[in-house]
Amino acid sequence: MKAEQDPPQELCVKLRAAAERLLAGTPLHSSGKLTILDLAEEAQVKRWLLTHKYPNTLMAKYQAEFKAARHKSEPVKKAEAELDRLRDDLARVRTEKRQLSELVGTYAVMIEQLARERAEAIAERDEALAARDAALGVTALPPSPQRTAPAGRVHRPLPGGRR
Repeated sequence: MKAEQDPPQELCVKLRAAAERLLAGTPLHSSGKLTILDLAEEAQVKRWLLTHKYPNTLMAKYQAEFKAARHKSEPVKKAEAELDRLRDDLARVRTEKRQLSELVGTYAVMIEQLARERAEAIAERDEALAARDAALGVTALPPSPQRTAPAGRVHRPLPGGRR
């Protein structure tokens, strides 16, 4: 098995700058996670340089450094905080929606009940009026057509009954 060669200085400089950006939470080319994949992406080098060509000198070094950092980068922290806030908002809105749906259902039942009671009351009134008219021997006149006001205006009778 061949011994691992020393990596080129240009590659080391790119990786160090990328690692510093990741640790500072200011990535330019990656998602900001402290992983070898994001390090390669941030340094704009091929991942296999870290994982296959220089696994002992470069990959192990940066894995240890990221593990020692024991923190998440700022963009990841911000994204997780935003995600937590959005999850809380979603749970709150779902609860509110469920409550409103129940309320709408209750209102629908109440409206249906009131409409039924109104129809029954109108039918009883009509029966009572018909019975009264029959007992008095009178015939009720058909209701006069109502004058309607133009749209948006309320019809108010003129003083003194003038038209």
